[in-house]
Amino acid sequence: MIHTDSLQSIFLERVKARLPANVSFADELSELLNISRDSAYRRMRGETILSLGEAKILYDRFGISIDELFSSNSNMVTFHRRVVTYDDYNLEKWQNSILKNLDHLAGFAEKKLIFSAKDVPVFHYFRLPDLCTFKHFFWMKTLIGYPDYEKKKYTAEAVPDSLLTTAQQVWKRYASLPSTEIWNEEVIYDTLKQIEFYHECNFFENPRDASHLCGQLAALLDQVQEEAALGAKQFGGEFDLYKNEILISDNSVFARMGETRCVYVNQNALNLLLTLQEPFCEQTEIYLNNLIGKSVLISKTAERERTRFFNNMKDRIHFFQQRMK
Repeated sequence: MIHTDSLQSIFLERVKARLPANVSFADELSELLNISRDSAYRRMRGETILSLGEAKILYDRFGISIDELFSSNSNMVTFHRRVVTYDDYNLEKWQNSILKNLDHLAGFAEKKLIFSAKDVPVFHYFRLPDLCTFKHFFWMKTLIGYPDYEKKKYTAEAVPDSLLTTAQQVWKRYASLPSTEIWNEEVIYDTLKQIEFYHECNFFENPRDASHLCGQLAALLDQVQEEAALGAKQFGGEFDLYKNEILISDNSVFARMGETRCVYVNQNALNLLLTLQEPFCEQTEIYLNNLIGKSVLISKTAERERTRFFNNMKDRIHFFQQRMK
């Protein structure tokens, strides 16, 4: 049987592991729980028991639940889930949450991101204004169902500037971090089908926008191809890109922050399921490393493979583009 003080010690150790090494854990606890520094140390030593309210504050801030302490060695996995809606947890809050998580990751000296991609990782869409606008419009009108967008048609001005500005910040932060991405030639398929769907349903105010967005998607691939050749993203983050012939069934992100591992599992395009449960994170890292071992590195090397890979995707875009003219 695990004693309360032992549970508290494990819980606080997991919270501490989520902080960069240069951040004082006592100061962080003091500020979050609105207690003195001495009171924070008493909780860290187990002399004072955390209240349920205090545990809830730490859970909200760091996403570590009490359930995790009981399920760490079982087959039960605890996820922290946020569902994007038009009124409560909206796109603006979703973007700010992503930015906050990336900023948090940037604070660690040792960090790692692995992205297994069914679709082009969303960060890349944020770098080109027109693609960024279309993606946001599609999410608001078709995916989430914003009431104000029910009868709207797509135009370049249809999305609030504040969303696009935050999206640019998300891209810049992601582009500054080291990452490994595993792509398949199918990664462009969802976006092409979204453009085609809007074209067929007459959801574009200007019908020529469908062809234009296809051109923007090809331009995006040109930029990614150039970064893959350099092995670095636009704002300096190391970039390892792998080509895998197996169709990857989901968009999953593995992150390592110092000694802490976490996994984000994509649900319904935008919603994210987050877990820090160690056995699950370990298994995911093993799986992704195995997938990488069965993939071809096309960044910094394998120029012929890289060129063929991107040309095949651009040929498919051109095919779609001609159908919509």
